[in-house]
Amino acid sequence: TPEQVYKLLGTEMRALHKESLRTILLDTRYNLIRVEDVSLGSVNESIAHPRDVFRPALIYSAYAVVVVHNHPSGDPSPSQADHGLTRRLREAAELLQIKLLDHVIIGAPTEGRLPYFSFKEAGVL
Repeated sequence: TPEQVYKLLGTEMRALHKESLRTILLDTRYNLIRVEDVSLGSVNESIAHPRDVFRPALIYSAYAVVVVHNHPSGDPSPSQADHGLTRRLREAAELLQIKLLDHVIIGAPTEGRLPYFSFKEAGVL
């Protein structure tokens, strides 16, 4: 769940000053295999290609993945680029037969909004 992802990586990723994209690799029972760093971007952009996101999943024979990145601004709202990346990742996951469970954006906790955004909860995945 996005809450579990936030508990696992939220504190660490919230503290980063650049966008970082990571892939959480899971086995067939959704147990954690490992967390892989995929890319480190600039203050407001993480350049990631589906091949880079899914390479660790192929190497470690992951059954499913959760993609996570942070927004250093603290606002977890997805950008157009985030939506585009998620769409490309969904298509690549289907071709590779790897389950893309979610794409979670980590932000900062503030009153009135969650400290993360989940594409699954938003109905995009």
